[in-house]
Amino acid sequence: MLNLEALVTILLFIFVAGFFLRHFGKYLLRFFLRRMAKRFGINPSAFDQRRKTARTPPQEPPAPPQVIPNSVGEYVDYEEVK
Repeated sequence: MLNLEALVTILLFIFVAGFFLRHFGKYLLRFFLRRMAKRFGINPSAFDQRRKTARTPPQEPPAPPQVIPNSVGEYVDYEEVK
């Protein structure tokens, strides 16, 4: 059976590894993806999302179709009858 010191060491390692992966996991993944891309001869900058969004301007959504005609709701001039 494991003694208490080994159990505490294992739990401490699990907590430190979880903290490291939670905060630095995305950087570690990016590093390995770029490394694999270089190994297979792919340009690693092709995966950069920041460059892709800077190239294409955001598109505006199309205007919705007009349901109410323009003649409805306009001001009508009138005269009072005395």
